[in-house]
Amino acid sequence: MNKILVPIDGSAASVMAEETAATIAKKTGASVTVLHVMPEMRIGYRLPTNIQDELLGSVQQHAESIINSARALFAEEKVKVETEIFSGDLANSILEFSKEYYDLLVIGAHGENEKDPYALGSVTKKVIMYAVCPTLIVKKLSSLSNLLLCVDGSKNSIKALKYALGLAEKLRAKVTLLNVQDQKLYKASPKTAKEIGDKILSKSLVETGKTKIKIDKRLEFGVPSDKIVEVAEQGNYDLIILGSRGLGTIRRFLLGSVSDDVSHKAKCSVLIIPAKA
Repeated sequence: MNKILVPIDGSAASVMAEETAATIAKKTGASVTVLHVMPEMRIGYRLPTNIQDELLGSVQQHAESIINSARALFAEEKVKVETEIFSGDLANSILEFSKEYYDLLVIGAHGENEKDPYALGSVTKKVIMYAVCPTLIVKKLSSLSNLLLCVDGSKNSIKALKYALGLAEKLRAKVTLLNVQDQKLYKASPKTAKEIGDKILSKSLVETGKTKIKIDKRLEFGVPSDKIVEVAEQGNYDLIILGSRGLGTIRRFLLGSVSDDVSHKAKCSVLIIPAKA
């Protein structure tokens, strides 16, 4: 964990992302870059030059205010921060900038206009769909001391687990390893479903190797995304961590995925490790 990118827009969710990034940076020694993207100005008819300059100046002044507030927050947390201001499409700019060797992207769940505190805004939805680096969606502030790591036995699941355990060690967090077997398999053969789930959990622990943190195991049965969200809420987990299988755009649209569903439904923050990371 060397470089963290935090897109900011001045919203409450954005400030929570900044504070979460500061918490992680202090415990991992990572550097932080905050990025503010100014919206593109589209004027349907020609305005006098002085009015255009005034509008542009107002946008730039607002951007500087947001950046200065972020600088003050990280200074108070004693975390060194770099700042960037771009102009363009919000989601595309964040995605393009995040390709520059960042180990973690920390983003608020939504912007200023979203009323539901747990819903995902349009920019965040697009970012998590196409991001190539691990992306932490911040839904509420927490100590990041109680983590729920979800595994399904796939290669990317193990990859996500190794990334997560490295982070958990730095955070000195408690970890629960969760596998959810489909309810249909359980109804057909409870013994088989339990054996498969136990095998996945045991194999995942072997794959991780030695770790300094305590890891609990938990096996559940049901619709994976729903059960993950349910377990996270019942156990007061601070963060759900899971891998994304990197489905193509059409398949994601038609079928969805566990990581997509969890990121939308969860009330706690969610960290998604993409297959490309």
